[in-house]
Amino acid sequence: MPKHILLSYSFKLYTFLFSLTLLANTVQASQITPNSSIIVSANDSKLCLGESTIVTLSTTEIGVQYQLKDNYSDVFVSNTILGNNLEASFEPISPSTNSSYTVVATHIATSESINLSPNILIEVLSLPKLDLNISPSHSSLCVGENTSLTIHNSEVDVLYQIAGGANTSEASFSGNGSSLLIDNFEPFRSATYHVNALRNECQTTVPLTQDFHLDVRLPPETQLHIYSDKRVICEGENVLLSLSPSDPSADYQLLDGESKIGEQVTGNGGFIDFGLVSPTLTTTYSIDAKGHFCIDPIRVDFTFKVDVHHPANTSRQLISNKTEVCEGEALIISVVDSQEEVIYQLHDGTNFLDTQIIGNGGKASFPEVYPENNTSYFAYAREMVCPDKLKLNNQVDLKLVKTNGFPIENFATPGEICLGEALDIELPLTENNVTYHLYDKNISVESITSDGGPVVFENLIADIDSRYKILIDNCVDEVIAAEPKLEIHSTPYIDIITTDEINGSDGKVNVLVNGGKAPYTYIFENYKTLISDDHYIELSDMKAGDYKLAVVDANSCKSTSLGHEFRIDFSNSKDYAINGILTPNGDGRNDNWTISYKTEWDAPEVSIFNIYGQEVYHSHSYQNDWQGTFNSSRLPNGSYFYLIEFHRNDIAPIKGILSILGK
Repeated sequence: MPKHILLSYSFKLYTFLFSLTLLANTVQASQITPNSSIIVSANDSKLCLGESTIVTLSTTEIGVQYQLKDNYSDVFVSNTILGNNLEASFEPISPSTNSSYTVVATHIATSESINLSPNILIEVLSLPKLDLNISPSHSSLCVGENTSLTIHNSEVDVLYQIAGGANTSEASFSGNGSSLLIDNFEPFRSATYHVNALRNECQTTVPLTQDFHLDVRLPPETQLHIYSDKRVICEGENVLLSLSPSDPSADYQLLDGESKIGEQVTGNGGFIDFGLVSPTLTTTYSIDAKGHFCIDPIRVDFTFKVDVHHPANTSRQLISNKTEVCEGEALIISVVDSQEEVIYQLHDGTNFLDTQIIGNGGKASFPEVYPENNTSYFAYAREMVCPDKLKLNNQVDLKLVKTNGFPIENFATPGEICLGEALDIELPLTENNVTYHLYDKNISVESITSDGGPVVFENLIADIDSRYKILIDNCVDEVIAAEPKLEIHSTPYIDIITTDEINGSDGKVNVLVNGGKAPYTYIFENYKTLISDDHYIELSDMKAGDYKLAVVDANSCKSTSLGHEFRIDFSNSKDYAINGILTPNGDGRNDNWTISYKTEWDAPEVSIFNIYGQEVYHSHSYQNDWQGTFNSSRLPNGSYFYLIEFHRNDIAPIKGILSILGK
């Protein structure tokens, strides 16, 4: 067979076999047309100019080819994909304008084509404007200082970031459509900086065209010393202040607090002098140093204090402990509100007294003087630094009281009384214009200035241990005019504790007598009278009701003239309980006065009074901690009255008697 005929048959056979293969593939690829349900997507639908995106098919079919068409130019772009039953992506595309793309699927065997959906719409954003003007507020500054940058005509949807120097700042700033101010930019070395711009939703950062240079210098040295020709002056003197070592590239300003003193002085590498200053008060001076390339001055670390002294103040008051003294008594003269570091010297109208004193900021006293005549005293003051000795404006005028031969006689008073009864003390003969002062145990009771006739102290109430004496007030030293002698019997004081009647005639009353002298007569009004040597009695057959009790001792001293009232109630429950006895002797029993009450109640307000009605204890919120003290001292044994208020509508104020025993 001829060779060309053999080749013809071979080609036909090959064509037939290839057709069979295509037919088989066509049957696999949806038989006739490509699958239209394949999903088309792009990883970015919004790009900046120059950026790429990738179009992806969710799956592909064998026997189908896929092409990406630009709908605006009707041109296929990117590569052709042959289906393989797997997900596939076109090569990246970088449109320069807004674009629309369609994926065309073509059946290889039948050449049938369909457009897959959806179309891919790509929005292309322009790059940020690059020709923006950048202006720093300060192009030269020192390390640690900040400058501000203004980006003019910034774009709203663009982020700006400062770069350059050692590294790029992490902070980004959003444009505002006008001038964008970036505050507090702190460069740490001289460098040329630029600004990068990034449009929102883009990934491409571009530098603005304009750069800016910042000249960053070291700040002036602050470890500098201030010198002066003197540290301590008297008011009116001048002081010269100097600084060293100074920096020729810095200016220095002297400060009083925050106030500038004089003109700035430029450094010269050594000592610089500031103008003379004349402070009127003690002043601490400081200095600001401003480098020629710096924005702000900085404070030099060291300061200088000038201590200003003033001439002594002559308005300080001169006083004495008495305007009158008795013969032989000491007189103490003092300077009120004396000045520290001021020397004071006393003058008696004729001579300076030898002793000098130094002021202490308060009352400064001279040593005692002993006048022999009516005398006027003056004081002179001199400040330690300022040399002038100045006389104080006022003086002390002294009257000497003659005390020899006072015609004082004994006085009469009842020699025996019960505690609590009133008495009078009389001085029949007195000296005119002399003040007589009655004391009881060194406690002032009353003073009376005599007109030359008798002096009577009336309606006095004595304590059991009262010790009266009458002194002459005109004398600083104690001059006793009289010491009356009294015998004072203690008055019986009683404590009453009751137990309520519960089951009929079973109420109780317990009576404890303190003080007085046995035997005691117990007088129960409308009930019975008992005579007993016992300090303690108990009656256990009491009925509910109101009672009165009075006790009279062997000296006829009464516990009360009206009787002590008490009440026995009929009750089988109580919301509170009050301990009527306090024995603060440390034995662990009744050492604290206790009040019991419902746990849900607030702590009560408590007041304790002695038998004279004087309050000896008070608490707004009593915590069962009182141990019978007043002003940190133990109260004497006896009866005291309490007032307890729970401040509840259903509980009235509670009154009663507390006995302090066993001291």
